[in-house]
Amino acid sequence: MRRYILFAAITCGMAFPACDRTHDPLLEEALEMAGENRTELEKVLAHYAGDSLKLEAAKYLIRHMPGHYSQTDTAAFTPYYNAVDSLLTAMKDTTDKWVVRDSLVALSRRFGHLRPRKVQDVKIVTAGFLIQNIDSAFVQWKEGPWARHLGFEDFCEYLLPYKAEELQPLDGWRTHLRSFHPDHLDELAYCDLYRNSALQAGIKLNDNLWYYMKPGITDETILLPVHRWRTRLRLPIGTCADYGTIATSVFRSQGIPVAMDFTPQWAFRSLGHSWNILLAEDGKRIPFSGACSNPGQPHKLGERMPKVFRRTYAMNPELRRMLQTEEYVPDMFRNPFVRDVTEEYMDCRDAAIHVPEGKDGHYAFLTVFDNKEWVPVDFARMEDGKATFHKVGMNTVYLPVCYEEGGKMKPLAAPFLFAYGGKVRPVIADTTRRTDLVLWRKYPVLPHVQEVIMRIDSGEFQASNEARFKEKTVLHRVTDCSATGKEILLSDTVRPYRYWRFYQPKEGSYCNIADIRFYERGSHKQIKGKIIGTDGHWEGNPEGTKDKVFDDDLLTFFDAPLPAGAWAGMDFGRPVALERIIYTARGDGNTIDIGDTYELFYWNGQGWSSLGKQEAANICLRFRNVPSGGLYWLRDLSKGKEERIFTYEQGRQVWW
Repeated sequence: MRRYILFAAITCGMAFPACDRTHDPLLEEALEMAGENRTELEKVLAHYAGDSLKLEAAKYLIRHMPGHYSQTDTAAFTPYYNAVDSLLTAMKDTTDKWVVRDSLVALSRRFGHLRPRKVQDVKIVTAGFLIQNIDSAFVQWKEGPWARHLGFEDFCEYLLPYKAEELQPLDGWRTHLRSFHPDHLDELAYCDLYRNSALQAGIKLNDNLWYYMKPGITDETILLPVHRWRTRLRLPIGTCADYGTIATSVFRSQGIPVAMDFTPQWAFRSLGHSWNILLAEDGKRIPFSGACSNPGQPHKLGERMPKVFRRTYAMNPELRRMLQTEEYVPDMFRNPFVRDVTEEYMDCRDAAIHVPEGKDGHYAFLTVFDNKEWVPVDFARMEDGKATFHKVGMNTVYLPVCYEEGGKMKPLAAPFLFAYGGKVRPVIADTTRRTDLVLWRKYPVLPHVQEVIMRIDSGEFQASNEARFKEKTVLHRVTDCSATGKEILLSDTVRPYRYWRFYQPKEGSYCNIADIRFYERGSHKQIKGKIIGTDGHWEGNPEGTKDKVFDDDLLTFFDAPLPAGAWAGMDFGRPVALERIIYTARGDGNTIDIGDTYELFYWNGQGWSSLGKQEAANICLRFRNVPSGGLYWLRDLSKGKEERIFTYEQGRQVWW
C-alpha cells in the first residue's frame, strides 16, 4: 500500500507540471526542443512539484534555456588551458604584464585551430545540475545576508541563472568561486549597519578581486577564450567584458546580486564598453567595473552613450520575434538575451523617422559611427511609414538603416543629430552652397590628451649666441594649449642666433613636448643641427629623451628627469635666421602631421564621397569648394586609425 501511495505521488507530481504547461507555451517549446533530454528537465519539474516558488524558478530557467549554449568538446581545449597555466607559472616573476600578454598572444595563435563546437543547454543540462543550482541559489536568497531584499523577479535575473556567459562550463562554479578570496566579508556581520548590505559586501569583494587579480584592461579580445575557471582567474589581462563576467560569477557565488550592462558603441569614439551593476538593498542599481572600480565610485562620467543594454538570462521577446522573421540580423542583435535599460542612465527620448513605402513589418536599425563604419545600436519595427526608436540617447549623430539580403546596409534616411530635448535635426550636405573648410585635427581631444597637453603651458622659445643661455631672447611664450600644431612666425627683425631652444619653467611639466621644427629664413626649408638640452629622462619613460623632440614623430616626446627647468634645443654651429617655428605638444598624434596624405569625405545621402586628397604642408589643411552643412570624415591615408565624423560650424570642427 505504501509503495502504491509513493508511486501515485510521483505520478501526480509529474502530471501536475505537465497539466500546468498547457498555459505555458514557452515552457512546452523548450521541453520539445530538449529532445532526448526532456526527461531530465521533467525530473526537475517533478522534483519541485510540492514547492511552488522553486517550481516557478525551475520553469523560468527551462523556459528561457533555448538559445543558451555550452561546448560539446571541452576536453579538446584542455591542452590549451594547460599550456596557459604553464606559461603563467614560468613567467610568475615577470613584473611587466604586457610582456606576459605578448607571450599569451603568441601561445593563443599556436592553438588558433581550436574552434568550440556548441550545443544548446536545453539538450544537455542534467536534472542533478539544475536542482543543485536552484537549491544553492535559494539558500543564498533566503538565508544569505546580501540578497534578502530581492523580489522573485530580481532573484531570477541576479542570482538564479546557472551561468553568467555562453560556453561557461556547466560545473560547480558557485561552490568553487565562493572560496576565491572572500577576505573580510565575514567582518561585515559585526556591523549592524552593514551586516545585510549588498553594497558594502560588493565593495569588499571587488577590492579583493583588484588586489589579487591586478587587472590589465585591453580594448579588444586578443586571446583564444579561456573558460576553465582555475586558469581564467590567473590571467593578467582581459577586456572590460572579461572582468565583468568574472565579477558576475564571483559575486553571485557569494550571493551578492549583480548583472552586466553594456553600450554596444560609444557615441564619440570607437568600441563599446561593458560594466557591472549591483542591486543594492535600497533598490538602486549601482554601476561598477568588475575588479577595477567599486560600486559608488565614478564610472565613465560624462561619456556619451547612445544606448545601454543589460545582459539577461531571459530572452527579449521582440528580439526573438526579429530573429524569427528577418532574413538578416546584425551581430549585435543576434544575441536575444539583452534588455534595454537606457533610461536608467540618462535622459532619453523617442526618435521617429519616416521610412520608404513597402518596409512595414520589417526592422530598421539606428547606427552610430565607430571611426570606420556605421554600427547598429538600436532597432525598431517599421509600421505605417515610420520607425520609432525608443529611449535614445541625445546629443549624438545617428544614421537609420535597414539590411538587405546578404547583410548589405542601406540608409533609410539622412543622418541626423538627435539634439537635447529630443529634436531630430537632419544633417544634409548642400551641394548648391559651397564653402572652404580649414581642418586642424582628424579626431576629437579626449580627456587623456587634455591632461598632458597642459604641460606645455608657460613654455618659452628662446634664442642665444651663448651655449648656456646666460643672455637670451624670449621669442614666444606658450599660452594656447589646444591640441593642434602651432606656428610661430618670426619678424625679420629677429637677428640670427646659433642656439635655439624650448625651455619649460612650469612645475610638473617635465618639459613634455612632442615636436619642434625650425625653418630658415630665405630657403624656407626645415633645418636641423646638433641636439642639445637636458640629459636623461623621467625614470618611468626610458624612451623620453630630448632627441624625441626632433624626430618628426608626433607620438614621441621629451619626458625630462626634472619636473621644471628642463629644455631641448639645437646648436646650428653658426648663427642662423629663422622665419618660423612649428611645434606640437605631447598628445595623441591626431593633429595634422606635416608630410602625411589626407582625404576628406562627405556623406552624400547614400554613402561617403571623396572631396580630394592633400599632402599636409603645414599644421592645418584647407579644402576648398566643399558642400556646406554636411557630415564630414577626414582620413589620414599615411598612418593611424583614430578618425571621427564632424560637422563644420562657425569655422571649426564639431565632433560626433
